[in-house]
Amino acid sequence: MENIVNLRDVYGVGREFPLNYAAREDVDTKFLNNLTRDKHVVIYGSSKQGKTSLRKHCLNEEDCIIISCLNTMNLSDLNGAILKASGYRIEQQTTKTVGGAWTYSAEFSGEGRVPLIAKGSGKVGGNYQRNRNETTQTAKL
Repeated sequence: MENIVNLRDVYGVGREFPLNYAAREDVDTKFLNNLTRDKHVVIYGSSKQGKTSLRKHCLNEEDCIIISCLNTMNLSDLNGAILKASGYRIEQQTTKTVGGAWTYSAEFSGEGRVPLIAKGSGKVGGNYQRNRNETTQTAKL
């Protein structure tokens, strides 16, 4: 029986597994062999090179985690994305405390004599002391 397909189902851009996928024994086998090494495997490359098709040909959807990387991501961002896709939660806590206290000081002195000669002096001062404290708690995952 002849299998008839539409041209748009074979060629073009899409997320479905392409009907024209050509298995490459050396690439596919190498990929599958590396999966058994108990290490992470990263498929990377420029757009339209067959990364998704290779993954879909060799793996079931439930057997992998798919992360879309951005050129602004650093290693910490990438690891966080992997952990989040795996079901982990990343929590951080930052506590900021801001406070302060006023201190006042007063000093008076006086001197007097008879007949009514008096001298006096005084000082008053104040100072505000600000306290800032910031604590960040992180935990290694």
